[in-house]
Amino acid sequence: MISIDDFVKVEMRVGLVTEAVNKEGSEKLIKLTVSFGEESRIIFTGVRGFGYTPEYFLNKKFLFVTNLEYRKMMDEESQGMILAVGEDKPIFVSAENLPVGAKVR
Repeated sequence: MISIDDFVKVEMRVGLVTEAVNKEGSEKLIKLTVSFGEESRIIFTGVRGFGYTPEYFLNKKFLFVTNLEYRKMMDEESQGMILAVGEDKPIFVSAENLPVGAKVR
């Protein structure tokens, strides 16, 4: 269990995937370039093994955690995390009707 004070530290925002490519040298990773309005970030997701392709993400809006410490993924840094649900194949949280950059409250 975490306190509400811990939970409010997690920053979740709507991001638009403006570019998506398979990460060269990896069988799992897809590299997403995500716009949050005033800034863009690189965020990796390891879901190719579930049948996801870069085209699935391109030009779509999803929810992302944006204040995680950056994590090294092969030779680059992932600057956030895309939100998904499910124990088996992840299902990504769509944000199609929400404004880019909006914060989840």
